[in-house]
Amino acid sequence: MAAEYDAVVIGGGPAGLACALWLARYRLKVRLVDSGDPRNAPTWAVHGYLGLKDIAPMQLRRIGREQALSAGAALEAGT
Repeated sequence: MAAEYDAVVIGGGPAGLACALWLARYRLKVRLVDSGDPRNAPTWAVHGYLGLKDIAPMQLRRIGREQALSAGAALEAGT
């Protein structure tokens, strides 16, 4: 039987992670689908996002995933 979700977020970049995190914090059942292959991988830093100074893209994704998962979001690898 397929699981039911209130929301499915496609893409685990900064916007998708923020969306999944807030929806999960509001106790909605959320599934985040992400390939794990960020388009901004060649960049050395993300500037000014969430007040974090020059954070590496993969570090920002790691933090966002940890927070979304700890809030209750489910993660699925996919494109």
